[in-house]
Amino acid sequence: MKLGVCEAPMQLLPRSGDWQALAEAVRAAAPDLFLLNEMPFGDWIANGPERDPEVLERSHRLHAEGLDRLGDLQVPTVLSSQAVPEDHRSVNQGYVWNAQDGVTPIHTKQFFPNEEGYYEARWYDRGEQRFEIGNAGGVGVGFLICTDVMFLEWARYYGRHGADLLLVPRATPLASLERWKTVIAAAAIVSGCYVASSNRSGTPEWGIAFGGRGWIFDPWGDLLAETSSDRPVVTAEIDLAKVQEAKREYPRYVEDLPASASR
Repeated sequence: MKLGVCEAPMQLLPRSGDWQALAEAVRAAAPDLFLLNEMPFGDWIANGPERDPEVLERSHRLHAEGLDRLGDLQVPTVLSSQAVPEDHRSVNQGYVWNAQDGVTPIHTKQFFPNEEGYYEARWYDRGEQRFEIGNAGGVGVGFLICTDVMFLEWARYYGRHGADLLLVPRATPLASLERWKTVIAAAAIVSGCYVASSNRSGTPEWGIAFGGRGWIFDPWGDLLAETSSDRPVVTAEIDLAKVQEAKREYPRYVEDLPASASR
């Protein structure tokens, strides 16, 4: 099975030339599963320190329009996150999409930064806490949306509960790129799962450059594929038998602390 990741333009709009160029690259790569970056459509609105309901509503609308264009990719299964209203809140929702079933929500982002360029804690709500494993074309997938992956206990949780592939859509800056690469490799090591990550790229007017670089790691934390500005879409073959093999090896087989254990 072929898995694809990308680095996408920072202000991707449905029907735009950038979207058509990305779709063309994806079609040429022909993955079975393809991961878009975190909330890929429109501006990165969380750069502003004050939540603006009109700006947030526009982001919801753009992501709804973007869902209608996912068929342009001609991929059996697309994975990403979207800004969406949920129970009078705004959440960052990870989902699985296919042409037959449309969108299946899997996860809402649970951990939010609150600093220059990334005031997400002021714009989004956690929503229902669910670290569920979804079905993506027969692959068990779990989302760790951007900052979620910094909490590696959830990567281990997914691995222990049957996930094959962890999905880390990002909007991370250039300055900390190597740090993100390290923690995403660690998520593979502690879970025994493949890990895929896609990111925004480019420098917006407000000045903090997005780092680009999509990655695919194998279940031992070894890098299989990496995007670049010249190759914004890359793929790697994944083998679910290797996931089962990795989970039998150190450190995945080590038993958790008993529920009654105290520090």
